[in-house]
Amino acid sequence: MSNPVCHLDEFFMTRVNVAWHDPSQPGSVDIDYLFDYDVARHTTENPRFRLAFRLGVKSKTPTPVDYSLDCEIVGFFHFPEDTTDEAMQQLIRFNGCTILYGILRGQLANITGSFPRQKLLLPTVMMEDVVNDIERKKAQTRQANPSSGKKAAKTAAKRPKSSTKK
Repeated sequence: MSNPVCHLDEFFMTRVNVAWHDPSQPGSVDIDYLFDYDVARHTTENPRFRLAFRLGVKSKTPTPVDYSLDCEIVGFFHFPEDTTDEAMQQLIRFNGCTILYGILRGQLANITGSFPRQKLLLPTVMMEDVVNDIERKKAQTRQANPSSGKKAAKTAAKRPKSSTKK
C-alpha cells in the first residue's frame, strides 16, 4: 500500500447555516447544490495549503423546500517535500475537496438528524466534475473581468516599482 500524498492536518467548520422549512406540499424536492472553493498556499512553507470549501443548497421553487443551507469548511493540508507543484495543485483541489465534502456531509447529517423531518444526507458527487465546473466558472469570470477587484490590486502591489537614477 502506498503512502498518502495529500495530508489533512486540521479542519474547521467556519460557517454552518441550516434552516428547516416545512414543506408546503408532499412530493419531489427540486433544489440546486452550489459548490465553490478557494485555495491558498502558505507563504513560506511551500507544501502547505489552506482550502476553503463552500456548499449551498437553493430551492428552485418560489417557496423553500425542506432545507436551505450555506456552509463553509476550511482544511489545512500538507504534501511531502518531493511532490511536484503540478501534483499539489491538482491534489489540493480534487482530493482536498473530496475530503472536506465527506466531513461536511457527515456533520450535516449529524446536525439535521434532530430536525423535524429526515436528516439531510448530501448526495454522492463526482468531485472531478464539481472541481472542473468551478474552475471553468472561475476562468470565465477572470476572462470577463481581467483587471477587476482584489486580484488587480494584489498584482499591482507585487509588481516591482521602477526606479530612475539621476
